[in-house]
Amino acid sequence: MYDEFGLEVAPGRMREVVKALRPVLLDAWHLPNFSEVLGTDVLGLRTELGVTSEQIRGIPGVITAEGTADHIFYSGLPEMGEATAPGIGSMTDDDIYLIRRPLTSRASIHPGVPPGVPTLFAPEVSEGDFHQAGAMDRILDLIGAKRAWRHNRGESSIIAVLDSGVDGARIGADQLAGTWVGSPGLDPLVDDTGHGTMVALIAASRGEVNGFDGVAPDADLYVLKPDTDERGVMSTISIMRGMDHLMGVAKDHNRSVIMNNSWGLWGCKSLLLPCRIIITRVMVRMDVAGVCCPSTVWALGNNHLLGCGSEVDGWCMNSGPASFSVGAVSLGLQLQPYSSVGGQCYPLSPMVCCPTGGILPWGKGFKDFGPYGGGTSSCAPQVSGAVAILAAANPGITNSEMRAAMRQSALQLGPDTMFNPGFGSGLLQVDKAIEAAPFAKTHVTFTYEEEFLRRFRY
Repeated sequence: MYDEFGLEVAPGRMREVVKALRPVLLDAWHLPNFSEVLGTDVLGLRTELGVTSEQIRGIPGVITAEGTADHIFYSGLPEMGEATAPGIGSMTDDDIYLIRRPLTSRASIHPGVPPGVPTLFAPEVSEGDFHQAGAMDRILDLIGAKRAWRHNRGESSIIAVLDSGVDGARIGADQLAGTWVGSPGLDPLVDDTGHGTMVALIAASRGEVNGFDGVAPDADLYVLKPDTDERGVMSTISIMRGMDHLMGVAKDHNRSVIMNNSWGLWGCKSLLLPCRIIITRVMVRMDVAGVCCPSTVWALGNNHLLGCGSEVDGWCMNSGPASFSVGAVSLGLQLQPYSSVGGQCYPLSPMVCCPTGGILPWGKGFKDFGPYGGGTSSCAPQVSGAVAILAAANPGITNSEMRAAMRQSALQLGPDTMFNPGFGSGLLQVDKAIEAAPFAKTHVTFTYEEEFLRRFRY
């Protein structure tokens, strides 16, 4: 066992900070692209158990440090406090235990509530059942993807899947833009759970390979497979290293790069916490300053699990001000019971919602998820595909303009024309977002977001 931390170090002080940590340090990585964006040296650390962020922050030269089991809620983001629900304080020992304990077994979950990754427990079904059920066709129709293909099918864009790997047999021969792994022993083109393959195929499946198209079938795929701990949970520091690598990819390619994040934490308070301040700040700076500028798409949920429920229940990165945050509805356009109703760091989350239900691609085959679909995990890649198409149709469009275009063109599902908890602005409409894009700067959400980000301080 070990503890993990991300920390920022004042320029020129990294050597002395690492020297001070050496007695408890197991491993360390410099994150050069994070450092370039933030203007500080950014490190990922693994230490012996028992080290705390408070101890690390006491080392001369350390600007801030955050650990896997920390709750430093807004200590670095005071200006964003207006988006915080009252009454959320520091984590207790019991809260930390909820994050670090072994994963809950299926047997202990109420049968009417999906687990954190509901797809893990769904039965395998045949390809014939998949095509007969027509869930993917229904999804593509509902979000206007097929209508958008008259403009483009996502060519020139890269959709990066940060997940459990992707089955290499499901990727087109010329579709793989690259791979990254958290450690040399991992194979990015082997999917350990099936989850990453589901994400990749919803976003960008090619009909000639899989017998059906994803949202942006002509987009390329970049597969990132982080390390996992003994519970099979992705390592926080490995995730940061993967993101840092992808920022380098975005700089090196003259193409749109979309990072799909269909993951979060397990349990009740662990869905709220911890708030990954460093990653959130990096995303915002990229978005505002145009540094590297990959688009980051996040599944917003799955909350209300194991009896959970809160007015504010999105993980901080998933609901940050520079995120394309996605909620979930059924194929009948009813709010899914697990879809997050709102976010911590930005009032307007989820941005939009997407449909899920029935049979979806999974690993080497297909699974029947019934009314729950693939969770919000299956909704985020729909927006990732939409971003690929929208970016190809509007070269030079900014992330904030794309978010405004998606909000402006969404099919309203709730009583409010602007934002409804869980639904956001409504159901994603890819074709109409293309039409709205030239006028995105006139939409009220664009003005609001620009003002909110203008006031963001570090």
